[in-house]
Amino acid sequence: MATASQKGKMLEAIEASFGSINKAAGMAGIHVSTHYRWMKEDPSYADQADYMKDVSFRKVKDKLLDKALEKIDKGDTFILSRMMTIYLKNIPGEMDRVSYHNNVRLVPKIRYIDTREEAQEIMRKEGRMPNKND
Repeated sequence: MATASQKGKMLEAIEASFGSINKAAGMAGIHVSTHYRWMKEDPSYADQADYMKDVSFRKVKDKLLDKALEKIDKGDTFILSRMMTIYLKNIPGEMDRVSYHNNVRLVPKIRYIDTREEAQEIMRKEGRMPNKND
């Protein structure tokens, strides 16, 4: 049976490996299949692993975005054009579809989060991540 310590190491490794499960398993000293078995057997672990993978992907996305913005600041219009295409392409249509189906007019609202701890606290309040004391 897996210990909480082994699972904790794997969760930390997921973040450290930017979401690469194979690399994280190696870092944690477990086989990849062990991670996936834990995912099936332990819903709390599965939620935390998914959360850590999401955090990792966001970090990668943020780094890529920072690099792209640096290029834009240096006058790279191709990058600016691609960024606008990617980020602005589907927003109005998606909002209209959701508004129509829910009979509610949607207004874009962006919520910026500065730290991992702040993101975890928000997720705990929304019931998407277990409390530290649980």
